[in-house]
Amino acid sequence: MQEDLIKKIANLMTEQATAFTSLDSLTKQLISALIRSEPNNIESLSRAGETELMRMRSRLLEITTALSSFSEINRQENYQSKIGTEIREKFEAAANVLLEAARNYQKTSKRTENLAHSGSSFATACIQVCGVPPTTYRAPVLKSSTGGVR
Repeated sequence: MQEDLIKKIANLMTEQATAFTSLDSLTKQLISALIRSEPNNIESLSRAGETELMRMRSRLLEITTALSSFSEINRQENYQSKIGTEIREKFEAAANVLLEAARNYQKTSKRTENLAHSGSSFATACIQVCGVPPTTYRAPVLKSSTGGVR
């Protein structure tokens, strides 16, 4: 029972690491779309990222629930259970892969955040240099409700 829970957690962590890699790829594509100013790409990549994040949140809940169940079983049995070496190694390897994927994504995420912040600062500076106070600026409407360009 306990080994099955640990196997399940290890598998979920491996899936989570794969999801981080996917999210990292989407974020790198988003960086390119932001730089090239491609609104349609930005929107579709943002939606894909949100979908992946929802799956990741769900998986994280499963991991947390399984870990809580494992902890509760150990508490009820009043001792630390013996988990096989092979399963322990699989769990540790999955945890390490997940941590590395999360660190890699964090770096990409930070670059994206800096890019978006710098772009916003640049746009604000341009507006101010042109004499239009940012509080009165309203972005142009690019598409009408029928989809045509105004």
